[in-house]
Amino acid sequence: MKMRLLSAFTTLGFIPLLVLVAGCGGGKTSSGEENSSAFDSVKLPAYSGYTAVAVTHSIKNYDSWLKVYTDVSDPSSRLSIYASPDDPNLITVFELTKSHKDARNSFASEKIKNAMQDEGVISEPVYHYYDIKYRSSGPTEKLYRLGVSHAIENYERWKKIFDEDEPIRAEAGLELRAISTNADDPNMVNIMFATNDIDKAKEVINSEELKKRMTEAGVRSEPEFTVLKVPNR
Repeated sequence: MKMRLLSAFTTLGFIPLLVLVAGCGGGKTSSGEENSSAFDSVKLPAYSGYTAVAVTHSIKNYDSWLKVYTDVSDPSSRLSIYASPDDPNLITVFELTKSHKDARNSFASEKIKNAMQDEGVISEPVYHYYDIKYRSSGPTEKLYRLGVSHAIENYERWKKIFDEDEPIRAEAGLELRAISTNADDPNMVNIMFATNDIDKAKEVINSEELKKRMTEAGVRSEPEFTVLKVPNR
């Protein structure tokens, strides 16, 4: 969805996934629905389809904030909304962007800053920008999202071995939702998974078997984890 997809990936410092970028959502359609969908909630042609931003901030009240956000945001840009498992008012929003330059200019404007205050944002927002490599198009009912970020030597080499290891992840209940790279560092890759068992997911990713495979894939850093939760579920 570091998905830092999409400051989400270091326990809301990760987002350096998604996913995001992030694709990581459920399949509902109420006000609680839109927040349960992720990178799979928007058709790629809506914006650029390939660049995304993640915004993490604290809010006064989730329901009040969601109403304002839904009213003022562009539906074609929305990807997903997640909360910290430990703080339902610490929110990370993923959106498609027209370009990284346009997104940075937009978020720097006083208009956006004032609008965020009107939405009940009570902390300085943290932004991370991503290039989307993969985004799931199907829904998922899994409650949690696990973001995994690490530095790699070469994306194509890493992706080949990553794909080969899918059966190991599937056995652990890890459902791939999104892959992205950081806008300012294409060798920092972010993966977002959907899961209902965070501890088991981390155990598998940290297993000796996958560590060996990651070394073969050219991974140059220890994985950093970010845990997010679908709000109101």
